[in-house]
Amino acid sequence: THPSDDMMLMFYSYYNQATLGPCDIPRPMGFWDNRGKAKWDAWSSLGNMTQEEAMKNYIENIQLVGLFKGNQAQ
Repeated sequence: THPSDDMMLMFYSYYNQATLGPCDIPRPMGFWDNRGKAKWDAWSSLGNMTQEEAMKNYIENIQLVGLFKGNQAQ
C-alpha cells in the first residue's frame, strides 16, 4: 500500500518547511491547478514552524509509515 494523498501532502509540506522555511510564495492561481493549490495550502498551513521542528516531524512520520508497512507484511 502507498501513503494516502493527504499523507503525501503532509510529507511535502514538512519537507519544504525543513528545507526552505515558511511558505513565502503566492498561492497558485490557475483554475485547473488543484494539485498546486493543495500543495501550497499544506505547506502554508505550517505557518512559522521552525525548520528543525518540520524535519523532526518529517522523520517521525516517515518512520511511522515504515513501521506500519512492516506490520502489514506479517
